[in-house]
Amino acid sequence: MAEEQFKASSIQIGQDFWGGRERIIPLSTLDDNYTRVLFVGTTGAGKTTVVRQILGTDPRTERFPSTSAAKTTISDLEIMVAASPFRAVVSFLPKNWVQTYIEECVVAAVFAHLENRGPGEVERKLLEHSEQRFRLSYILGTSSTLSKPEKEDELSDEDEGEEEDIIEQDIISSEERSKLVECLHNYLQSVQSLANISRNELETDLTFSWDTASKEDRDAFQELLEYGLYDREAFHRLVDDILDGVADRFEKLQKGQLIREKGEWPSLWTFETADREEFLKTINQFSSNYAPNFGRLLTPLVQGIRAAGPFQPAWKEGPMPQLVLIDGEGLGHTPDTTASISTRITDLYEKADAILLVDNASQPMQAAPNAVLRSVVSSGHVSKLLICFTHFDAVKGDSLPDQNAKKSHVLNSLDSAIIAIGKDLGQRAGHALKGLLDENKHFFVSNIQNQLPEKAKATRDGLNRMLTALEEIKSPPVSTGVKPIYDDTLLPMSIQKAVMKAFREPWRGRLGLSSRSGVFPEHWTRIKALSRRPAQWGTDEYDTLRPVADLIRVLSEDIMRFLENPKVWEPSNKITEEMKQATIDSIARELYSQLRKLARKRLIDDPVLDWRTAFSRSGTGSARVRAKDIAMIYDLAVPIPEEEADSAINRFILDIRELVKEAVISGGGEFAKRYE
Repeated sequence: MAEEQFKASSIQIGQDFWGGRERIIPLSTLDDNYTRVLFVGTTGAGKTTVVRQILGTDPRTERFPSTSAAKTTISDLEIMVAASPFRAVVSFLPKNWVQTYIEECVVAAVFAHLENRGPGEVERKLLEHSEQRFRLSYILGTSSTLSKPEKEDELSDEDEGEEEDIIEQDIISSEERSKLVECLHNYLQSVQSLANISRNELETDLTFSWDTASKEDRDAFQELLEYGLYDREAFHRLVDDILDGVADRFEKLQKGQLIREKGEWPSLWTFETADREEFLKTINQFSSNYAPNFGRLLTPLVQGIRAAGPFQPAWKEGPMPQLVLIDGEGLGHTPDTTASISTRITDLYEKADAILLVDNASQPMQAAPNAVLRSVVSSGHVSKLLICFTHFDAVKGDSLPDQNAKKSHVLNSLDSAIIAIGKDLGQRAGHALKGLLDENKHFFVSNIQNQLPEKAKATRDGLNRMLTALEEIKSPPVSTGVKPIYDDTLLPMSIQKAVMKAFREPWRGRLGLSSRSGVFPEHWTRIKALSRRPAQWGTDEYDTLRPVADLIRVLSEDIMRFLENPKVWEPSNKITEEMKQATIDSIARELYSQLRKLARKRLIDDPVLDWRTAFSRSGTGSARVRAKDIAMIYDLAVPIPEEEADSAINRFILDIRELVKEAVISGGGEFAKRYE
């Protein structure tokens, strides 16, 4: 076995990136009259564009934060509206994470060459990780961006002169561009050499060739080839060369201070200035997707950015409210309304005072925003929720003659989603979400990708009303004197349904161990990448594969149905629905927080050695063995309650019951039947 690939050294569990930034720039809270606003939305819906509008940064000359139609925001972003000067702190991915990404990119590029996909596809696989969070193209450049023609050949007459206003001007000299092209060419040559040598040696040892192999044989061929790559000195030399090239970009920073807490790899960068233009030009190196500067950008190495300064949009009526804007990765497009929201997002629900769901009005309330509604209500944070509908200008149709008709069309989609959630999670959950239909809870905006002219009165009004709503938001109400009484004998039935129907079976389908309608087997390379995250990084998800988030979702939603129906409420009179909802939300918030800890402990922390074993599998048939390893992790972590008693099952049920008990009592309720 290739020890370099599978050894579990330098595992960094529980990386506190937030805490690192907090030490440099503490974020204000409601106690300081600040509102922390978490932005959530589907990729391309425009949540980062809404952030840009609130900050008042020019979309052409300042370009902060960066936006595009594809997945742009790949790091955490926290911006505090504060007094001068402008300040920033950036936290970076650990070196071993970056090395892992590079290794996976090199392997993907070798596979692309093996499959004769062409030079362009091989380069793309090397420079863009399949997870789309890590793009070497930003750091190393691409063949097209590095060999672009001179600017005077590129501009049309109508463009001439405009580029001079853009803060993100080209920062790469012709000499540096030539060196980058040479390095990239050498990397691609090394990939080609690795692929050819590995293929030839494998075909000598095997009874079949790549060209004549069946699909099953090709999968086995790829497994053996990847395993063999990690035994090759040339593979590790290439990875080290690329990693050195990546690290070299830190040395080109001309402003700010790098903080190296462990070894030579930077953990933080800080900067402060009173000059707005200087600040934005400098910070853009860590957040930009400006193609002419590919080869110098540090964006893929950034885990989080925190900034503070006197931001203010021109359209704001009156003084700017005190806000902390928290933005992050988009939700992605999913066909399934029961998709789990990443723990990177749901972990921020508790830190936020307001949750702003940004949705595309031209295609409202698709699966991903529906999943947000479900997670917010089941976690007890529904009182924080607001919705901003973007692209309202794109809402068109013969049956929509005016603005009111268009708004009704969008709100009907929202209403339908709420009704469906109410039927599934309980009438009280649906009733709580109905508050979003209030005109002070939803907002419509158009053409916000540009600076807003005076005539954009409707959008200006929508944004101003939204800021007012955010400024007036308060802590979630805490009910007093209201007590739900529960029958705890009903709880094990709920747990059984959750784990059997909604967690274990779909995962067996993803692992290719059984068939399930609507669930498709994941490619073995994705399953392997998932196993690597808890084994080497201590993290709990890979791309859309989110076991911890899945377990939290199915348990919280099923227990929410239980919480919605107490045996009785005390006192029996003078209790409003709002009081009941506030009490249930308080219980749900505490429960959700504890479920996060339980799910991570059972699925990631306790079985970490089993994850390492699963990741270390190699050779022919290793993909299926690895899938069975992971299924066993899930079986042991989340046992299915059966009729016969079993210690593991009893322990699991007892853990859940204890969490529910603690949450109910913390929220002011109790159980009719006490625990033995």
